[in-house]
Amino acid sequence: MGTQDMKLVRQYDGYLARTVLVSTLLAFGVLFAVDSTIDLINDLESIGKRGFGVRHVLLMLLLGMPQRLYDLMPASLLLGTLLGLGHLAARNELEALRSVGVGRLRILGSVLAVGTVLVAFSMLVGETIAPTTEGYVRSLNKTSDLHKISIRSRHGLWTRDRHRFINVKQIFTDYRMTDVWVYEMDAEQRLKRVSFAKTAVYEGDAWRLSQVRHSLITEHGVQVSASEEESWAQLITPELFNVVTVKPEHMAAAKLGTYIDYLEQNGLNSQRYQLAFYNRFAVPLSGLAMLLLAVPFVFRPVRSGGQGQRIALGIGIAVAYNLLSRMLGNASVVYGVPAFLGAFFPVVLVLVIAYIAYRKMAWI
Repeated sequence: MGTQDMKLVRQYDGYLARTVLVSTLLAFGVLFAVDSTIDLINDLESIGKRGFGVRHVLLMLLLGMPQRLYDLMPASLLLGTLLGLGHLAARNELEALRSVGVGRLRILGSVLAVGTVLVAFSMLVGETIAPTTEGYVRSLNKTSDLHKISIRSRHGLWTRDRHRFINVKQIFTDYRMTDVWVYEMDAEQRLKRVSFAKTAVYEGDAWRLSQVRHSLITEHGVQVSASEEESWAQLITPELFNVVTVKPEHMAAAKLGTYIDYLEQNGLNSQRYQLAFYNRFAVPLSGLAMLLLAVPFVFRPVRSGGQGQRIALGIGIAVAYNLLSRMLGNASVVYGVPAFLGAFFPVVLVLVIAYIAYRKMAWI
């Protein structure tokens, strides 16, 4: 192939890439608008309650954009590929490209290049910007709700630090806690001391506890002591403080790994966090997998209503994938199915179906 031919082929690659990119961005815009509208309607019902105003709603919608970009990218890639290449196929442009030497695998490569860039961008946003903005969303939401962070159960938040069990009634966004109970166990896991603090505030590198009461359990009975204020070097680490108020699905992979280590060191169940950790990689990869699955359908002959059929096909695949992913995720958490399998099995299944489709069409 001569230099001129190579230059033309690169131009064709750019044309394909731009077409798929524009279609993917349009698909993302539609999905984002629908998803945001649903959330907006739900949030509007809270206006006037708990100090919640229109400013809160709009700001939360804006701050939620990075997380939506991460979540919606796989479906956007699927629909964008179907619509972009489908539009070219309807105008016989794909056949024209093939007639001048642009093979189907090169078309696939051009599409994959766009998909890889978009997936990499969504992963970058999901690992850096989204966790921070989601933290602001939580803070904004909780600030409007009297600054209070939702507790895990009616008994408050429970956590464990080696030989100590810590129960906190309420956690606030400014590293402040109220009604803190600390149960200390001995080497034989017998209760040896119970401490209570009315408030605990993290200042500098230590926790300042107020209105503290200790109950030391000995062979001769219970010895009670009290103090107005104490300083503890260890209670709940700031990192753990941030983690326990975040949904695992919105945490960065690095923080998930740290928290999983903490849970396992203390003998606690880390299944949900392991699933979220693997999903940090499985979700972006699912976009490339569904992109690979979409390409063969574009080259199939479609009669009248082609674009409508492709949209319906794309939505059907996305919904089926989402349902399967959630089902396996729930099975992983509830029934102990390996988290790696729960996260990556849907991706592998899509790749297998795509491989069968390519084999059937004699692409490979």
